[in-house]
Amino acid sequence: MSTEVSNLKIQKNSYRIFTDSSNQTQEKIFQFLDSETQKSQVSSVKEEYPSVFKAVPGGESLYIQQGDEVVSHVAILDREFQHPSVRMKVGLIGSVVTRPDYRGQGYATHLIRQACIELKKRGCMIALLWSDQPNFYLPLGFYRSGREQDVRFSLKFKMENMGIVRPMDFDKDAHFIWRLYQKQNCRLDRSLEEQKKLLKIPRVNVFVTEQNGKLSSYIAINKGADFTGFIHEWGGDVLEVQRNIAYCQSQYFPDKPLTLIAPAEYDISILKQIAEDKWEGVLGLIKVLDKNLLLSTYMNYLKTKRIEHVWSKNKDSILFSNSEFSIVTEGDVVQLVFGSETLYSHPTVPFFVWGFDSI
Repeated sequence: MSTEVSNLKIQKNSYRIFTDSSNQTQEKIFQFLDSETQKSQVSSVKEEYPSVFKAVPGGESLYIQQGDEVVSHVAILDREFQHPSVRMKVGLIGSVVTRPDYRGQGYATHLIRQACIELKKRGCMIALLWSDQPNFYLPLGFYRSGREQDVRFSLKFKMENMGIVRPMDFDKDAHFIWRLYQKQNCRLDRSLEEQKKLLKIPRVNVFVTEQNGKLSSYIAINKGADFTGFIHEWGGDVLEVQRNIAYCQSQYFPDKPLTLIAPAEYDISILKQIAEDKWEGVLGLIKVLDKNLLLSTYMNYLKTKRIEHVWSKNKDSILFSNSEFSIVTEGDVVQLVFGSETLYSHPTVPFFVWGFDSI
């Protein structure tokens, strides 16, 4: 049965925002998303985003119907971010789609607002989404923020001793790939069951290396249109990752350089040795859901790292040894905590989300 979340009126059109867990409605949502995003040509939304649309751990759809037809949709998923120095609950937002003939009426805007309300109720400090249209989300409080490293590899690089590099054997390797993922300093919580679903996403190419009979690295190449040609997730010893990339670049992708994405805090100097270009990128669009909790988490992080600072609540600012940052607006807070293209010379939380976790 559908659950009504809210009743709103936009431009004289009355509509309701629903959540629904029935199989019949889920299939209707899949058909809508596959049709509007043209996923059905290569795969299905259900298969490409198993973390959201399967019970591992399972997300939720907020959608608007006109009559019996879905016309606008947003997916949400709440997860815990884990790092040795900080933990926080985050909300992921994705599959934001409105049918063309219903655009411009505020449907997506109200779905996203409702999504943020739901995620805050679940204890999420921030909401995160990816989009190549950041200006649409800016009025909703989403700011380009977070930091990542991008490395584009050289087609000219050759490595003499490749050792064992091979495509993943799912039955043999899935559990060990999950173990390598668990060793990441920056990661979202992920069960073995979810890892297995992610490894079966259509068109994803996973390659592994072995050392002394044990899995020593893995790289995941391609995942949907946004990650074509990208190593969006990888794990293991960095030198083994380099060997893995060099082999795959020469044997499987000889005509186009691969690009790897990494957390900003990781030392990937070994990978940069085989690169033709490198740059620092922005993680995504971040919105503050609980300002006080996020700032308290940031203060605790600074204490853990023994970074001297003064939080002036009267001035709404944070003072470091040689710089002061305003925290009046939510945009100020996002850029203080996570950094941005123009604000990254101060201590920031080492936040990162791997490509498999993208929704």
